[in-house]
Amino acid sequence: MEKYELDEILASLRGERTLFRYTRDAYALQLLRDYIGQGMSIAQVRQSPFANWLNKPIVKQALAYAGKGELKPQHLEWATWEQPMLNFVLTLDQWGDERNSQRKWKQMSRTGYHLVMQLNFANDHQERFQQLVKGADHGEFSYWGHPINKSKHETLAWARIDVDFASNQALIEELQSDWVRQVKRDWQTWRFDNINTYREEVLKPYAQVWDEALMAATIQLIRHDLGIKEIFYNSFDTGNFLKGIRGDSKPPRSMYTTLPEKFAFTLTDEVPRFLEGLREVNKAQRKLSQGARWFKFPN
Repeated sequence: MEKYELDEILASLRGERTLFRYTRDAYALQLLRDYIGQGMSIAQVRQSPFANWLNKPIVKQALAYAGKGELKPQHLEWATWEQPMLNFVLTLDQWGDERNSQRKWKQMSRTGYHLVMQLNFANDHQERFQQLVKGADHGEFSYWGHPINKSKHETLAWARIDVDFASNQALIEELQSDWVRQVKRDWQTWRFDNINTYREEVLKPYAQVWDEALMAATIQLIRHDLGIKEIFYNSFDTGNFLKGIRGDSKPPRSMYTTLPEKFAFTLTDEVPRFLEGLREVNKAQRKLSQGARWFKFPN
């Protein structure tokens, strides 16, 4: 997106802190709430793109409240209340460069700027982390060349989002967590005595859900705060091609296969309108065996 558009978004939405509470599979409740509006018959929901979510235990609890009638927002809310939740703090930042020479270095599908959604640890995690991992610096398990929160909060993960208001579309460029990956590496953690306790007793529940928590928060930001209707997400091959990622630098494939499928994204050869005609996109359509493809969230 253009820098002035990003500046307007940040001026409007960037606040001191936004609390976000999450538990496994809570994205299904959140997105079903958007889909059903004021209420929808369970039979209709079973015919929707989100029908597979009805088999999740947390959604089954909401269906139990609805009985055989209509699924309403309060049923989804009640099911959420019964779950132990993890606390996060959401912050916004920016990423990008106007120079085309920096596009692949910044791992962007097109030159410009991205809105960054940062999923940060809340105070309850921070207190236990500081008790166990004594002497850790801010951002100890983050990579400072990435769009992490560099001031107050420790960033668990982030998402980069390219927004185009003219087409009413957004592309989720990537989701990533340095923290989870680096805590697993002995060569980066050897000097901390209680790192195994931290890894197994504190970080583990966050590591299990960070990707779906971040995707849920990102979709909510795009749909509710930005008012964008159509959401795309990179497929593994197309994203790597456009961003110039090769060899061992490629991200985990599951982030661009299993995760979008979990969220009911469908694979499409429809090109986001703001990427149409770009040289690298045309090249991807010619060189990739299945052409350029993206995942698209149901409208």
